[in-house]
Amino acid sequence: MVELAEDYEKLAAAFGALAHPLRLSLIASILEGTLCVQDLGETLDRSQPNISQHLAVLRERGLVTPERQGKRVCYRLTDERLAQVIRLAAECCE
Repeated sequence: MVELAEDYEKLAAAFGALAHPLRLSLIASILEGTLCVQDLGETLDRSQPNISQHLAVLRERGLVTPERQGKRVCYRLTDERLAQVIRLAAECCE
């Protein structure tokens, strides 16, 4: 159980990052594994700069981690438990 005020601040910041529909779509897209910025842009029909801006917010909150694959930058979930959080939240909103 989260008990300290600063823990709630971090939790609120993480949920704040997930509150944007595109960022939530990005997380949902990489639930199953690492995807590169270009692939995410094509999947979500958004420009690379737009995808990169939103990934930066998720990265700052510690939700995704970048990995270089040659010239490409790909992202994965920092903690696989985030997939559970997203799936449970989706079930609650059905």
